Amino acid sequence: MSRTVAIGLGIVCIILLVGLVGTIIVYSSIIDNKNNKISDLDQQITSLSLQVADLTSITNLTKSTVWLNFKNVSIQAGYENVWNFISTYAGYISVQVFSSTADNIYVRVNYASHGVNYDNQINVGMSGTAVFPVLPASIQISVGNPGMTSATATVTIIYYY
Repeated sequence: MSRTVAIGLGIVCIILLVGLVGTIIVYSSIIDNKNNKISDLDQQITSLSLQVADLTSITNLTKSTVWLNFKNVSIQAGYENVWNFISTYAGYISVQVFSSTADNIYVRVNYASHGVNYDNQINVGMSGTAVFPVLPASIQISVGNPGMTSATATVTIIYYY
């Protein structure tokens, strides 16, 4: 009788062992799927965190794009050099002008956006920086010479958003 019990217990142990191995295989697959899902969600969190950081820098006006960098221009007497750019966010434009040939250079910005018609001119003289607020729009920036003789100037335009 003890031998029959031992064989019976051995068979029960084998059946339990097979069931345990099967359960481990099933749950390992489930755990792998969950780990893959966690990894995908971690990547999504990283991507969204970068997007939040980018949008935060936009709301804080800490991003910028150089539209024109130390561009040497000739400006005929009584004329303007004109550039057109597109701003995608509200922000401001900084226009820096250096001229060694004219002392009455001006910068003008105009655009229409969200019911606002903006047109402003700032005299920078021989050298200076003019700053203008902007909304999302197609923007026209002019550097002009109202003098009687032609002028040369170096122009830098930076869009902050």
